[in-house]
Amino acid sequence: MLYPNQNLLGFVPSLEVLPLFEGGLHPHEPKKTGFRYKAHSSYGSIARGMLTGELAGGILHWEVFISEVLALPGQRALWTMPLFLHACPTEILFRESLFKILYPSQKSSPSKLPNRLIFGVESRNSLTQSQVQAWLSRWTTHSKIQLVFKVLPMDLMLQGIKAEMLDGIIVPAPWGMQAEAMGVGKVDPQFAPGNLAQKVVMVCRRDTFEKPVSTLEDIATDLTAARIRLRTPAVLRKAADEMARHGKPLISAQLLERSAKRHFTCDSPYEITPDTDHVVHELKRLENLSALPPQVAPNEQTARLLLC
Repeated sequence: MLYPNQNLLGFVPSLEVLPLFEGGLHPHEPKKTGFRYKAHSSYGSIARGMLTGELAGGILHWEVFISEVLALPGQRALWTMPLFLHACPTEILFRESLFKILYPSQKSSPSKLPNRLIFGVESRNSLTQSQVQAWLSRWTTHSKIQLVFKVLPMDLMLQGIKAEMLDGIIVPAPWGMQAEAMGVGKVDPQFAPGNLAQKVVMVCRRDTFEKPVSTLEDIATDLTAARIRLRTPAVLRKAADEMARHGKPLISAQLLERSAKRHFTCDSPYEITPDTDHVVHELKRLENLSALPPQVAPNEQTARLLLC
């Protein structure tokens, strides 16, 4: 079966994919991947595009791919996963009135948290829900607070915060900074995803991607080197401009630069060309986090199906 967009990959504009546009993997280097890229406003829309044939693949969170694509009937043998990217940095942002309750000034009297908090997340199967729950557990009254999650694309999350329909959002960096720069809410400076950090994968239809393992290893090495080069402001701005050429939503180069200074540390994990053991390890990690659907077994058979 032929698909109209055999070489089109979806991505959400953010810090996590920026190395693709510096690492020689964009459309000006077809000898590397042969793919074109299209910006999307949510990981869920990428998953849906992969299922309908609108996209030949995507760059999305590992647990979203597993739950919203691989776990569905007839999908198991269709996809290959050439790359694991770095763990995804996320930011948590609150509407300003809630931020003042959470972090009162010295002159303010402490206020108790509301009985119900509504958070925007990018997918019903995302680890971001667990990240919010872990954040809430820091507060002594957390057991009395009801958490409600609304699945929204990133641009609508910002509108929801502005309209005070949402109490908070949890988003890939630097979408929280973007909202704060727009005067919409405040980023929690103390938040970190910790052991709930999301992994990012590049996934492609098996019938559109035929690359030898040596080429994939070169791509992983290129991406790791690109991440280091992105610490140079001029290089980062050029990559941000290249990313912006592939559609909306857009993130400014200035915000990406600020985010990179915060998140691109010397100990950032390298991009990985996965083998069977690595994929099994990541499947079992999802199982341990209660994020693996029952239709997917965390074993070598599943891993082999996903490998190139």
